[in-house]
Amino acid sequence: MNYRRILKNTLLGLLGLVALLLVAAAGTLAYLEQHLHNPQETPAAQAANQRMRPAANPLRNAYFGDLHVHTSMSLDANIFDTRSGPRSAYQFAKGAEITLAGSGIRQKLTSALDFAAVTDHAEGMGALHTCYDRSGGNYWGLDCIGVRHQVMLIFPRLFANVQQSGGQLARSNEAMCGPGAVDCTSGAKSVWQDMQAAAREHYEPGYFTTFSGFEYSPTLMRGGMLHRNVIFRGDAVPFNVFSAMDGFVEDLLRWLDVQCKGDCKALTIAHNPNFSWGLMFGDTNSDGTPLTAANLALRAKYDALVEMFQAKGSSECAPGVGTTDEQCAFENMFPACSAQEAQVDAQTGQHANRCIANNDMVRNVFKRGLADEKKWGFNPYKMGLIGSTDNHNGAPGDTQESTWNGHGGNNDAQPEQRLGIKRGLVAKVVGLTAGSINPGGLAGVWAEENTREAIWDAMARKETFGTSGTRVRVRLFAGYDYAADLHTRADAVARAYQGGVPMGGDLAAAPAGKAPTLMVMALRDANSAPLQRIQVVKGWVSGGQTHERVFDVACSDGIVPDAATHRCRDNGASVNLSDCSISQDKGASELRTTWRDPEFDPAAAAFYYVRVLENPVCRYSQRDALRINAPHPDNVPKTIQERAWTSPIWYTPAKG
Repeated sequence: MNYRRILKNTLLGLLGLVALLLVAAAGTLAYLEQHLHNPQETPAAQAANQRMRPAANPLRNAYFGDLHVHTSMSLDANIFDTRSGPRSAYQFAKGAEITLAGSGIRQKLTSALDFAAVTDHAEGMGALHTCYDRSGGNYWGLDCIGVRHQVMLIFPRLFANVQQSGGQLARSNEAMCGPGAVDCTSGAKSVWQDMQAAAREHYEPGYFTTFSGFEYSPTLMRGGMLHRNVIFRGDAVPFNVFSAMDGFVEDLLRWLDVQCKGDCKALTIAHNPNFSWGLMFGDTNSDGTPLTAANLALRAKYDALVEMFQAKGSSECAPGVGTTDEQCAFENMFPACSAQEAQVDAQTGQHANRCIANNDMVRNVFKRGLADEKKWGFNPYKMGLIGSTDNHNGAPGDTQESTWNGHGGNNDAQPEQRLGIKRGLVAKVVGLTAGSINPGGLAGVWAEENTREAIWDAMARKETFGTSGTRVRVRLFAGYDYAADLHTRADAVARAYQGGVPMGGDLAAAPAGKAPTLMVMALRDANSAPLQRIQVVKGWVSGGQTHERVFDVACSDGIVPDAATHRCRDNGASVNLSDCSISQDKGASELRTTWRDPEFDPAAAAFYYVRVLENPVCRYSQRDALRINAPHPDNVPKTIQERAWTSPIWYTPAKG
């Protein structure tokens, strides 16, 4: 037997098979390339505005929006197979349908939004542009092929590229960006210009407002985040975006201070600090170096707002982290750190990951700001509150528990994925557990009219509120001479403005014998549950120590706060877990009151904000479990008590 010939023929056969496979793969790739979806949209013709602009309201209207939205122009969303670009996202916000990746479901808002900002990741704009540019030198690179064809295995590598740790800065992917990242810098500029064009095309003053903005998105170890959205007031903006490859958070703020002059006005929104391992508002700068008055002054200048709530949970407070408030056990992504886990690493400025410590919760940060004012000469942490979604489907405002079908493309498109029955690569990389993601929240503002100028100015002065996704309208005012029945008067809002300050404002030192009096008003969302109660959350500093207390000030169903505990008993509202029906005879359509602080110390710096609670409803996860007849995850509740939070009002005592 001629073994040499047999071996030769076998090798030739194998080579032929490999060649055939390569030809087939090349043919398949060629076919896929011909039918490629390019996320870079064609600009739409801008229709002339035919509607008469409504008159401005000097007493201000409530407007709802979403200031944290990702589309196919975010590198991660594109890999997740999201097909909606900025223009589709704005159309969705105005009431149009989109098709969700991974499920094909046609999704639509129950009610249109009033404003939105598409805030795609600055770090991926240039890479997306170069990877879809056939004339560029990076088009046929393996990483770019992986991006174009949604190869999920590339996500961990791209996620690692934007990681910062101590003095280590994020780095560009040269296979996508070329030497020195010059291709991505140029590509990002092109994408940024198109995003501005999309915002201009869909801006209709008086009816729907868009903002040019982007997300600065450095990550930390194991999925931690130090993200900020940058929102511009008008069309005057810097020539390009600023990414994690360009510098640390402090560099971003210095860059804004140099690049945004004259007509260019910007503010920044700090994202979900619950995911920052103590560093978002930590005891060091983001690179682990000591805090400085100059850096904190820039924070005070630009960090006008903070996300109290988004898809990755609540950042208000957490049980066992400086509070005994039972309502703090609400959509917490991580457990409280142990004493050992809460220890901060001297090089990185971070505590252990996947747990919550003091600096991760906004209420604690507000209390810290009161205490730090003496040290720095100003309060670095006077921020207004909002909610937003962090939606990666190009679906701003998609927050309704009863209609939600995921937020991250093909990662959570199916109920099995959201319930943790199937756990995808991204969930493992970011550290998401079964049911831990939620639909996210909304931003509310009180503004004279629905325009960029009016809404941005409301955000800058912090006359804002955030919700967990519902559309509760809530107002807060404080003054020293409000009548006890102010909330009952027809001209209550006008009198409140005349005699005090709205949420986001500052109360001067109290006149002798006076205490702050708050007027609070809340109106329910017709598409959600009735209101259960209004609470005032007070924080103050005394004797160098910070304190907090929660007061129930208005409750539904004729229930009156207990004079000793300042709390109301539960109103008995319930949820039928078999079909998600709710009590129809409990709760209120509107709650309002005028409340005087019974424990006021005129020498103690303080803040007050309001939290409004609805009656409970089924959490989306319970609806998913019912839909596919699957067990509900043990780590999240089956019901949710939707809520809203106002920005604080700060009280500053007289000097000395």
